[in-house]
Amino acid sequence: MDGLLGKKLVHSFSPMIHKAFGNHDYKLIETTNLNAFFASQAFSAINVTIPYKEKVIPYLTSLDEIAKRTQAVNMIIRKGSALLGMNTDYYGFEAMLKHYHLSLTNKKVLIIGNGGAARTAWILATDEGCRSATKISRRHRDSSDLLFSDIDKVLDCEIIINATPVGMFPNNANCLPFTLAKFIHLEAVIDLIYNPLATSLLISAHVLHIPIYNGLYMLVAQARKSHELTSGNQLPDSLVEQTFHQLQKQACNLVLIGLPLAGKSFLARQLATKYHKTLVDTDSRIEMASEMPISQIFQSHGEPYFRALEIEAIEHIYRLGNQTIATGGGMIENPDIMNKLKQNGVIIFLDKNPEEIMNLHIVNRPLIQSPDAIIKLASIRRPLYLKYADIIINPNQPLSAIFEEIEAKLNEYFNN
Repeated sequence: MDGLLGKKLVHSFSPMIHKAFGNHDYKLIETTNLNAFFASQAFSAINVTIPYKEKVIPYLTSLDEIAKRTQAVNMIIRKGSALLGMNTDYYGFEAMLKHYHLSLTNKKVLIIGNGGAARTAWILATDEGCRSATKISRRHRDSSDLLFSDIDKVLDCEIIINATPVGMFPNNANCLPFTLAKFIHLEAVIDLIYNPLATSLLISAHVLHIPIYNGLYMLVAQARKSHELTSGNQLPDSLVEQTFHQLQKQACNLVLIGLPLAGKSFLARQLATKYHKTLVDTDSRIEMASEMPISQIFQSHGEPYFRALEIEAIEHIYRLGNQTIATGGGMIENPDIMNKLKQNGVIIFLDKNPEEIMNLHIVNRPLIQSPDAIIKLASIRRPLYLKYADIIINPNQPLSAIFEEIEAKLNEYFNN
């Protein structure tokens, strides 16, 4: 397998996956001109991603059965002078459903989108024996498609599958033009996007306590199929599972929340080293950008100005992955900030006793000018820390014990 063909691929996870499968020469092949690519490139086999899964078809000699049915290609194999287009996304999606023990059999399935990915999901849902499968989008492509203005006709669906790029990096803030609150029969929401790990759609479903699934396992599983077809070697299930879990841990941010002086900055530095992640301290970032300490920012410009700087700081980092992020204590009071941090982040609450913080030497902390202030602050913020936390850690233990607890809880978090 030579590499991945696409338009903008700088943040693709595919090279990491294929390297884990033994292909160290897998390349990212960016082009804006398919005519020039197919005229000049000599390749044995390539993967194809958006926006070219349908656009490559006129350049191909033939399609495999699934690619014919879906009219979407994500793999091309050269056979002499002929080019065969294949669709391994079908197998990837099928493997993802099996991995998560999800069944579409006898379910009412709503598929968002009408492109190649949506047709792949629609055909698989049909093959799995769903009760009904409906595609919905901004504009008609097939006569059976619905428009978003028809959303009230499908509020009884049980599974939603997003097969559009809405909410995908770098346009993470983009949202679909409907809410989930009226879908009272929803059993699961699947988003084929894997970057970010949790789109706005998945976060809104999570808030409603609906099980959510991103497309990362599908990506790994379709890469397995591609690798096996080109190499002729079967990959063990254990390697596929290991690659998936390693990619989850590598891609995610570890976001530390907690009261001032709970130890967020210190632990963020330690975790960045342990997990080989980029260190981000939002307070330090703001101080460097402003060229003044936080206490002076409060004194000179006031708290609303500082909160605006926090929002600006998050805008620069939340779309990226593989970071440890020490947050300012007040960010927990801004739902928009927390939802953005959750897109790629596992939220780790350092649950330090406020009475212990009272006894510390407190400097450069505008909101805790007295010991009583930390108790008052804790009464306001602790319920919010608990609301957003994915993992709760007691920081009053040796660093080795903290590492051990975080590792165990990360494994539990990802396995669930």
